[in-house]
Amino acid sequence: MDLIENVKSQKWELESYPQYEDFLVLPLFALFFPSVRFFLDRFVFERVGRRLIFGRWHNVATLENDDTRKRIRKFKESAWKCIYYLSAEFLALSVTYDEPWFTNTRYFWVGPENQVWPDQKIKLKLKGLYLYAAGFYTYSIFALIFWETRRSDFGVSMSHHVATLILIVLSYIFRFARVGSVVLAIHDASDVFLEVGKMSKYSGAEAVASFAFILFVLSWILLRLIYYPFWILWSTSYEVILTLDKEKHPVEGPIYYYVFNTLLFCLLVLHIYWWVLMFRMLVKQIQARGKLGDDVRSGEKNPLF
Repeated sequence: MDLIENVKSQKWELESYPQYEDFLVLPLFALFFPSVRFFLDRFVFERVGRRLIFGRWHNVATLENDDTRKRIRKFKESAWKCIYYLSAEFLALSVTYDEPWFTNTRYFWVGPENQVWPDQKIKLKLKGLYLYAAGFYTYSIFALIFWETRRSDFGVSMSHHVATLILIVLSYIFRFARVGSVVLAIHDASDVFLEVGKMSKYSGAEAVASFAFILFVLSWILLRLIYYPFWILWSTSYEVILTLDKEKHPVEGPIYYYVFNTLLFCLLVLHIYWWVLMFRMLVKQIQARGKLGDDVRSGEKNPLF
């Protein structure tokens, strides 16, 4: 109760400039996630996974073999990621929904009052969102090595975690935190459907897995292939130039602009690449009358499940 009261008592609307020192507490956030995951793995995910995979025979040890143990392990991994993405999405929306830049990208760069990018303060609650996300991906790098099932896409996953962490830290330091919070929100929303689909696949609920995959594809198209390039990237490429005082920031302004936009456009390239993989999978799903293939990240057919 003291912890909850302490959280509530924080002045979350308090504004200050982003600083490198803000990341000194990052190790605490990174340690928070394995602690929570260990508890959920042992007391929640294991039991739920067994119940869904084995049904009423979930307590019969003789039903276990290498295949079912692998499915339970994968189920727990997806359940954990689903919990994180849900919590991160809720946190991102709670931080951004009442801000003017949530519905108008122009306010990424101006306000409140006479503040203009990059001389903008950010609220404590937005700093909290950034540390939460940075802590998760810091933890994920170590979890991929020491905790999770080693899959054939280990290198790709590691590159993704490292690149995401770098993008989060740089967007914070370069004063792109407002944009970054929306980017986090639109990415986490899609990932929730992906992990629900994986859990359904591992537990044998093919219909639910197919429906979740359809929602995942639709959210990917709307958020990552339409909203992201035509609203977010348009704002970071064009709108920001209209507000930047080039005389006041002749060096750091252009550096922030080009470095961060390069990273954002690289992210768009990845979105398109992954969309090609999803489209191929969608075609196969239609040909198989809605049934999803196995998880090729373990060396089988399906690049997503």
